[in-house]
Amino acid sequence: MTPNGSAPVPITADALPLRVPLIHGETTLSFLHRTATANGRELPKLLGALVDTGLKAPEEGGPAPHREEVLLPAEGIARLAALVQREPEQLARALPSTHPARLADTETARIEPWPKELGAGPLPACPLCMEPGAWLAAAGHRWRPCPCGRRWMAGDDGGYTVDTGPVPDLGRALNAHRALVHRLGPLGDALLADAHQVMLWWWVSIPRRRGPGRDRGTGVATVWQEREDALGMTRHRRRAAPVVVYPEAVTLAELMWKWEERRRKRGAVAEAWVEDVVAQLVPAGALSRQERTPLDYWLEQHRAEPTGKPKGRTGAERRWNRLPALHRRPTEPGPFRASSCLMWVYGLPLTATTAVCPRCNGRAPSCRWVPYSECTGRPKR
Repeated sequence: MTPNGSAPVPITADALPLRVPLIHGETTLSFLHRTATANGRELPKLLGALVDTGLKAPEEGGPAPHREEVLLPAEGIARLAALVQREPEQLARALPSTHPARLADTETARIEPWPKELGAGPLPACPLCMEPGAWLAAAGHRWRPCPCGRRWMAGDDGGYTVDTGPVPDLGRALNAHRALVHRLGPLGDALLADAHQVMLWWWVSIPRRRGPGRDRGTGVATVWQEREDALGMTRHRRRAAPVVVYPEAVTLAELMWKWEERRRKRGAVAEAWVEDVVAQLVPAGALSRQERTPLDYWLEQHRAEPTGKPKGRTGAERRWNRLPALHRRPTEPGPFRASSCLMWVYGLPLTATTAVCPRCNGRAPSCRWVPYSECTGRPKR
């Protein structure tokens, strides 16, 4: 009841005259927050119009898209569609948590905090081509460039964006990444994911002011530091690392594709491919043991194979079917949608696991750094 004794007026579609644009991949709570803000309404009241019983936020101060997500049953989604004057199918295409595949697990409406695991928290949407304050579902990905190319979106440390404008190489790298995916299909994005893992290994393991080629040219560590300074990330170099290594990752992904073509033929020699990598990325013409280690791990999985025609109806399918089992086909097209077969985690130690897989005792390629839920078992001898 209100102070004068009358019942509170429920929110209806007429109370929400302004329709905010749908953003593909946005979280449901973010969409509700934008809708409430645009129409001068309180978010808790809008949430109350979607369910019959009150929703309890896990933290004080009301629910916030960067901390929590709201999960609605089918009835709640139907009410939301009516309030915002959209078809339920439109919401399902744009908002991942309203997709029909998720409804089976949502019998009652609830607000849940985002898990603390890396890659679980949402990404802050680009404020230039989307809307300030919007948040995207990460779907297991800790970062990715915005399609407009002017921001990188990251979910680590509570979420942040990086203005890529001061470093044009990043925009060129995104165009090259798109071209690779267009040419090769999801295989191109998977190889980029592998290359990005290698470059992050280098960023962690290469000492500052050194790096490959320092004696006879500019080393990658120096180049990355210059980019960090240009991006204004001097005090947050760890946050900038996934961004600043991107151009070299694209170069390495192209070289990885050359090995994919080469390794199916008789007489393929991995050492010759490593020499190609050195020629492209290492001005000094040499790699230390630490710098070469991630390439060796990658070659261990992408072994030279006897000639044989891979299965698949299309060229993209046949190319994908060449990959080792640890590569999982992405559910959506585009850059940074595929996962890597190199399972170390940026931000965790590269040479020691925090836990040991009980199935393979940390010996499988999937579990050398962190236990993998779908462990591949002990490697064959």
